[in-house]
Amino acid sequence: MKRMSMFFAVFTLVFAACKAPGSISIPITVTFNGNGHTGGMVVPSALLGPAGLPMPMPVQGSLVKTAYTFRGWNTQPNGSGTDYIAGGSYSFAADTTLYAKWKIDWTGIDGTASAFGTTIILGIAYGDGKFVAAGYNGKMAWSGNGVTWTGIDTTSTFNGSYIYGIAYGNGKFVAVGWDGKMAWSADGVTWTGIDTTSTFGPSRIYGIAWGGGKFVAVGEDDKMAWSADGVTWNAVDTSALGLIARGIAWGGGKFVAAGYDGKMAWSTDGEMWNAVGTSTFGTSLINGIAYGGGKFVAVGWDGKMAWSGNGETWNAVGTSTFGTSVIMGIAWGGGKFVAVGYDGKMAYSSNGVTWTGIDGTASTFGTGIMGIAYGGGKFVAVGSDGTMAYHEYP
Repeated sequence: MKRMSMFFAVFTLVFAACKAPGSISIPITVTFNGNGHTGGMVVPSALLGPAGLPMPMPVQGSLVKTAYTFRGWNTQPNGSGTDYIAGGSYSFAADTTLYAKWKIDWTGIDGTASAFGTTIILGIAYGDGKFVAAGYNGKMAWSGNGVTWTGIDTTSTFNGSYIYGIAYGNGKFVAVGWDGKMAWSADGVTWTGIDTTSTFGPSRIYGIAWGGGKFVAVGEDDKMAWSADGVTWNAVDTSALGLIARGIAWGGGKFVAAGYDGKMAWSTDGEMWNAVGTSTFGTSLINGIAYGGGKFVAVGWDGKMAWSGNGETWNAVGTSTFGTSVIMGIAWGGGKFVAVGYDGKMAYSSNGVTWTGIDGTASTFGTGIMGIAYGGGKFVAVGSDGTMAYHEYP
């Protein structure tokens, strides 16, 4: 009986002085779930008492979840329901299960440590054991752990031009940006410029992805190109699509590209493309797209999101938690999508459909979070004023 008391507390309350003659007290149970905890236990694991009378909520005690902070109790596992403060007292009308509410811990990296100073960071990628980040004024930096960063000299390749995106594949990083500039690197540190005169000319290149044995890059003026080695590029005619793409991703045997005016297109080989009939974005700009857990998820302006199981038919996400804030980027890793955007907002989802906001990131990033990547057990997000932050996924 002593052992059982660690997990189950019985509250015996006497109502003789306060209840009307003949009334019946209905016993209800409130059960507490650790919700993915990695250590400790909930004490008590349940409370039994009369309906309508206050019950004390357990405190954290020994309960822990690696890389998360305990924030009390909630009626939903994703924290979107009703909150109950640990140590507070609440009454319940029926049997209820409450779940531990966990806040994802993000650790900020200041501009000095990121090697960007106050320069906006636009893109980040992971490959071969390294993160590589890039942004305004042609700045780049690399890190082996996502925490300690080293600046890269890109004078001979981007020469001050903004770098929008980076991808890793086939043993190379490839970076793209303004003025049609591209560069490649075998180690993420030493970079070689690429001649894109015949493919992008002076047009801006906004995004790049690797998949199906090819890199595919997208940009303004309906331009797109593919490469098997990241060095020699072949132009793709997408004029019939009228697609100025900002983002591109590979998954489930397809590339999906998306951009201005809510337009999207898909391709199985990166060379022949098909327009998506309805993207659910209306005329809102689509900034980014990612694939994971059997789904594509696209994000953009006006807080809009959509998901697709095949890249061709899309479904709007009802509530993204971003409100009308612009969503700039999205990544998949550790069984989760994480989306980032303006106003320092972040949210995560295990299925791309139901999203939970991540609090506390506005104080880490200030204004805008522009990009995110996953690798080596970490998410690393980048943004305005040279800010970075990381979350080590358990």
